[in-house]
Amino acid sequence: MAARLAATAAAALFPGAISGVISDKIGPRMVCIFYWVLQLAVGTLKSFSALRCAWINNFILALASLAFSFCFETWLVVEHEKQDQKQDLLFDTFWLMTFFESVSLIGSQEITNVMVSNDDSGFLLPYAFAATLSVVGILYNRNASSITQHASAIGSYQKSFFAHVLRDKRVLILVLAQASIHFAVSAFWFLWAPTIVADGRYAQLSVIYPCFLASRMLGSAGFPWFYGATAPFQNEDSLTIAYIGAGLALSIEAYDYQEIGTLVILFCIFHACVGFILPSLARLRTMYLPNELRGGMMSFSLSLANAAIFVFLLQDTHPRSIANSTILGLASCGLLGAGGCIHMLRRWRKHTRQNARSL
Repeated sequence: MAARLAATAAAALFPGAISGVISDKIGPRMVCIFYWVLQLAVGTLKSFSALRCAWINNFILALASLAFSFCFETWLVVEHEKQDQKQDLLFDTFWLMTFFESVSLIGSQEITNVMVSNDDSGFLLPYAFAATLSVVGILYNRNASSITQHASAIGSYQKSFFAHVLRDKRVLILVLAQASIHFAVSAFWFLWAPTIVADGRYAQLSVIYPCFLASRMLGSAGFPWFYGATAPFQNEDSLTIAYIGAGLALSIEAYDYQEIGTLVILFCIFHACVGFILPSLARLRTMYLPNELRGGMMSFSLSLANAAIFVFLLQDTHPRSIANSTILGLASCGLLGAGGCIHMLRRWRKHTRQNARSL
């Protein structure tokens, strides 16, 4: 399994890196349609037991996951500005997106369990249902009105990307923060089950999985409480605390043997922090990054994380592979480092405000 996932991660690494640039050039709506087409292809291939092309399906799913991570958010922001909506409404939409994503994951699990129990032939109903939803998504996106904003509005794309992403310390901090959370979440989903059932322990994983998603929903629902007028913390302080909390939770799991109950609690804390971090990063991207470069910036940050994921998956195929605790420990260090970077971002922002007032 590690070899298969490593191969598909490597195959999708280069296309994934340029997918965000393509989104910025042709418009996010077209990339959203491309995402639905990829999901339709996977659903069609897996609907028939004789056509389970695992390598091809994993490669297509990797591309679809990368496109999903930025195309809908970019389209949302573009349409929001087109309609001259209030900025606070956009920030509320960010946490609602994370919240209902977790709701849909829990609902899809229940739907899949019902459909799998009714399968009595080679035709797999869950994937057929997913293919049907993909067709609906394609038809809806094609009929939706949208505009295309090209990066040429702020100069050539290459010059704009270097100026607004690679040479802007604030955006680079967001790139590293996004890469760290993506790597930590990916490492968690690879290793959470082996960690819980270590030493031959028995656990009902199907019952534990919804607890993680519910914790993520709780974390995203707490987002408006920490960014409103009566928030207990200012600016990026709450995001820094969330990164530190997620990093500490993973560090305990990595280097201290725990019982199943304690592990589940720590994993839930980690997911609650993730649910808060994702809409917070989307908010900061809106503040510091031009929309014309949003897809390229996000795909760049995800490519950094995917490169690290590929290396560790490749190590798992070797007899002397890196221990799971080491991978979780590195993910924890990345989260703690990202928390420090966000704190630096807050200090720079505060310093800029003080200079502006003095002038």
